[in-house]
Amino acid sequence: MDDLLQEMEHIVNSGTRLNIGYHLDEMLDSDSQDEIMDYFSEAETDDLEAANAEFDGDYSEEEIRLMRIRFLSEVAN
Repeated sequence: MDDLLQEMEHIVNSGTRLNIGYHLDEMLDSDSQDEIMDYFSEAETDDLEAANAEFDGDYSEEEIRLMRIRFLSEVAN
């Protein structure tokens, strides 16, 4: 899964949008998704370690990485 996440991060960092909402809807409820999206909107950095520290185990690294991919895809691209 790590290789897939790295490839997805590379794709969005190059400016291509990815629609992964359907997968995230199966993993996280809408309130959790909103909480993570709000974090990335307000954070000074999109650093994953900082996000993991902020949520202190509430979400898995995979969930945070996927939400960061969604954030970059929807907001940054």
